[in-house]
Amino acid sequence: MTLNRITQFLATCATSLALITPATAQVVQYDASDVVKVTMLNGWRADGGRHFAALKFDLAPGWKTYWRAPGDGGFPTQLNWSSSQNLKDVTILWPKPQVFRQNGLRSIGYHTEFVLPLAFQAISDGPIFAEGQLNFGVCDEFCLPVTLDLHLMLPPEQTTPVEEIAAALRKQPINPAQAMVQQVQCRVSFRDGRGRIDVELVMPPLEGKGEAMVIEASNPRLWISEPFVTRIGDTLRATAEVITRSGKPFRMNLNHVRLTVLTTQRAVDIHGCS
Repeated sequence: MTLNRITQFLATCATSLALITPATAQVVQYDASDVVKVTMLNGWRADGGRHFAALKFDLAPGWKTYWRAPGDGGFPTQLNWSSSQNLKDVTILWPKPQVFRQNGLRSIGYHTEFVLPLAFQAISDGPIFAEGQLNFGVCDEFCLPVTLDLHLMLPPEQTTPVEEIAAALRKQPINPAQAMVQQVQCRVSFRDGRGRIDVELVMPPLEGKGEAMVIEASNPRLWISEPFVTRIGDTLRATAEVITRSGKPFRMNLNHVRLTVLTTQRAVDIHGCS
């Protein structure tokens, strides 16, 4: 990318970019199309008023974007639908991300092309008019923030599943029962101004290589480092730092701690530990 194009792209990112529907509409303005393109997939209405749709990201070679917990060197992907009509809530159904390492930092996200499924819950029968904003970042040798305005109408008569979205839904992390998780224990300590969490899982190794763990706290003021992970047989142990802005002792609700174990092939999503 030339310096002139980088300047144009940064200027574009400073304002909201229009995301339009239907599904074939391309999102990012032309001066940024060599970095990222986002397309809306309108999806289908399922039983109970739940409408499955998705955002499809196409990233230039070498560029990546990020998962809900981006790691040490990325932007969290965030959506806001506060201006919508006939919409109760929206759930992001994250596919399994990848672990990236660059300059000694770990980040977690996606590259090349991926589909991010969304589940819109309607309040009543009829179309959902979804008005929102997407904030995310893209990184290569440097990182750029992107803000997109979202405008879409999801009609109830679309009931045929879209395979591209269905395939992304099948890539979600499995649950603890599917992963044969037998035990989840966490212990939090604070000493000499430093917090620490120790995790012990009893579960067989997942298919794939490069076993890693992400630990998320429900309290947004707590930052948890990349864990140091070891495995002996079916026992997986992890230790991470827990940091607060104040540096003072803290409380962590272990019932709301979220653990994700990742490999190159699979992931398991675990809510809460004892």
